[in-house]
Amino acid sequence: MKKIICIITLLITIVGMANYSFAAQGYSFELQYTGTITKDEEKNANVLLIGNAGTLYTKVRIKVDITGPGQPTILAKDSNQQEYNIAEIGYWGPPEGFAVQGDFTNTTPIRATFPEAGKYTITLSLINLEDNNNVITTNSFEIDVVENSGAIVNNTVTTNTPGVENIEELPQTGRSIVEYIIYFVVAGIIISVFGMYINSKR
Repeated sequence: MKKIICIITLLITIVGMANYSFAAQGYSFELQYTGTITKDEEKNANVLLIGNAGTLYTKVRIKVDITGPGQPTILAKDSNQQEYNIAEIGYWGPPEGFAVQGDFTNTTPIRATFPEAGKYTITLSLINLEDNNNVITTNSFEIDVVENSGAIVNNTVTTNTPGVENIEELPQTGRSIVEYIIYFVVAGIIISVFGMYINSKR
């Protein structure tokens, strides 16, 4: 019985560490829009960069990767009202990076147009320019683009990222692929331990 209790305690610790790894940095993304996203029709949306007791990083940037049946246009303006197509340049934020820390919510309006219907995946990664562009946090979001306005699509997205007042931000939705992998690994360990316990009782 002691052996089983020790194993269960170990599994709980592993799960706790997995959850901590996603929350420790204290940053997240949200993408907000209403209605459907239709081919060749511009969609207004808001990207929220949220800090929750976020760790201090002095030079970060948001890397933007998009896959799908076409190359979308995603327009956003910086603090000087200069407009950029972040889907084309592949990042958001000044070349020298920006600082993030603490508690905040920053909202950046965007305008997106998708040239083809189908599924698109937007992956946002917060990278640390002072540490060889290592990823601080990342999330991937699926966007459904329809041929006409008849279909209904998700209208809220969430990801992990950092921030400070008056900086630029970007979008996301759902759980990250890494998070799913950790959950599957933990589930496999639990099933294996349970099988060993059953066999030991035979």
